[in-house]
Amino acid sequence: MLRTRGVPFGWRPRLRPAGRLAPVILGVALLVAACGNTAPAHTVRGGTVTFAELPADTPTYIFPMMPGAFFGNQNLYQFSNEFFLPLYWFGDHGQPVLNRQLSIANVPIFTDGNTVVDISLKHWRWSTGHPITARDVVMWMNLLSAATDPKAPVLGSTSLPGPGWGAAVAGGFPENVVSYAATGTYTLTMKLNASYNPTWFLYNELSQVFPLPRFAWDKLSAAGAVGNYDASAEARVPAPASAGLPANSYIPADPGTATSGALGVAQFLNSQSENSASYDTNPLWQVVDGPFRLSQYTSSGYVKMVPNQGYSGTPKPTISAFVEEPFTSDTAEFDALRTGSLTIGYVPVQDLPQKAALERGQGYSFAPWYGFGFVYLPLNFTNPTSGPLLRQLYFRQALQSLINQPQDIKDFDAGYGNLENGPVPTYPPGNADESPLEARSLIYPYSPTRAVTLLRDHGWSVEPGGTSYCAHPGTGPGECGAGISLHQAASLPLLVTSGSVTTTNEMEALQSTWKLHAGIDVSISQEPFNQVISTMFNSCSYAHPCRGWTMVAGIAWTYSPDYLPTGGELFATGSSSNAGDYSSPTNDPNIHETHVASSASAETKALFKYQDYLARNLPVLFLPDTPLQFTMYKSNLKGLVPQDVFDIIYPQDYYFGG
Repeated sequence: MLRTRGVPFGWRPRLRPAGRLAPVILGVALLVAACGNTAPAHTVRGGTVTFAELPADTPTYIFPMMPGAFFGNQNLYQFSNEFFLPLYWFGDHGQPVLNRQLSIANVPIFTDGNTVVDISLKHWRWSTGHPITARDVVMWMNLLSAATDPKAPVLGSTSLPGPGWGAAVAGGFPENVVSYAATGTYTLTMKLNASYNPTWFLYNELSQVFPLPRFAWDKLSAAGAVGNYDASAEARVPAPASAGLPANSYIPADPGTATSGALGVAQFLNSQSENSASYDTNPLWQVVDGPFRLSQYTSSGYVKMVPNQGYSGTPKPTISAFVEEPFTSDTAEFDALRTGSLTIGYVPVQDLPQKAALERGQGYSFAPWYGFGFVYLPLNFTNPTSGPLLRQLYFRQALQSLINQPQDIKDFDAGYGNLENGPVPTYPPGNADESPLEARSLIYPYSPTRAVTLLRDHGWSVEPGGTSYCAHPGTGPGECGAGISLHQAASLPLLVTSGSVTTTNEMEALQSTWKLHAGIDVSISQEPFNQVISTMFNSCSYAHPCRGWTMVAGIAWTYSPDYLPTGGELFATGSSSNAGDYSSPTNDPNIHETHVASSASAETKALFKYQDYLARNLPVLFLPDTPLQFTMYKSNLKGLVPQDVFDIIYPQDYYFGG
């Protein structure tokens, strides 16, 4: 799950659950049940909790089936998930494990050599009183199958149809499900196309399922009647050669109009979700199964939620309202924090010396918010100009060798941070998911000398302080590589998320370092996080190069809803969140091995092989790993800590102590 790097500081913890790879039935002894925060007798019921959104990082999409351009924590885990619950909830009091108590379904049972999955629901209800049934889960599967079908792109669209799914991986969920069917009101069965690691399938595939209120949402238009549209086939026809699509592609029979069937329903719900101005008035979004319902939403990103009185789970919300406050910069947020107007906020790194004053003067407590992921610079391998440079491993190695992670931690993260080698989280030290290679030391330590040597050995005239250029084009030894022309400059645009002083300062330092030592020109531009994500995913057309960006800063990845860090949705060829189109014939099989591991030792071996290859191959540039924020919260607010490692908020747990 993409998120803004926000206010970088510190480490992210990773606690590996015991019994990760279990036998055929995943039971109580293997997946620890949540105990839930239960408010004691001295709870002060009521009150409003105000929560600071990260700079320019506002919710902009409410439908759980989010395309890549909206696939961020601010939309899913700090907005939509308060209203619409996944089938299985992950995150339990700061640990990255299945939360049985908050899950709508019981732990799945795997049979027939781990090729059949049986799921039973807990008899929870929607806010209208309707039961949450297996048919509601089937509707999600129907829409997901239609909306992520690579053979059904909408002609002229920038993404898969209606709306696509940010966690989609080619050949993954739901393509790896041969069939699915409701076998009873509260039971359903999935048949898989192969034998899969049950823990991987639960943590990374079933984690992507959301029951949908079929009785209210199975429509093709706002004024239309609810029907059984999701279960019918959508009308598609072969794409004409003039469409410029891959061979054997299909398009809706009538582009530009609502399509019948599951695709049409998905497109309708997507169109409603893109109309954020109607969020608090659209009756669709008032049918919820989460602990809250939306009361107010403004274009600035202001959000007010109130308790869903029909919420089936526990604990029930005890506060009167939960408000998310938008800010354009971390300076503006800190000004609000100093006045004491926020219940939950954060201290930007540059303002950390004022933490004690906030504790004394405004009654705040301090709690760093750690997450399970990593910080990185995405690279666009398909950009026609800079892509040929980035596709050269030696060039990526030179860039990584010019990133001084220890100095960045000292200068920009107040001395707190974790050196990052690859795509698997590095905290805590000795984390069982991290390979010995990555844990040992930096694979590409800071070395301007090595960076310059790499460039010169591959045909570049290196001009420290100036602009380096390719002096020897070609694909042979000592030449620049495929697609790089004579005298092509080492020039790379860098798009930086705005709002964080720390991120801006760090990238300006990187710009200076690359220029000074290796003559690599970096031109910086800035946009709000939501616009950056839109630029990354919407600056290209289907099956065409993404031209609108080269590198992006201020981005972090949290492993969700793929909670086992195998990286498929981020690094597999064609996956939805692989914005830069990284592709490797070695990496794809490595990822697959983590999906089909038959034992705990096989899973560990496969995970180490996967991450070691990417650590050396550099699909992105790795930056020091830092958490979401330094949280400051009112001392009388209970139920906030420990904070969730997946950046999920739990306002149903919050209450004011008496």
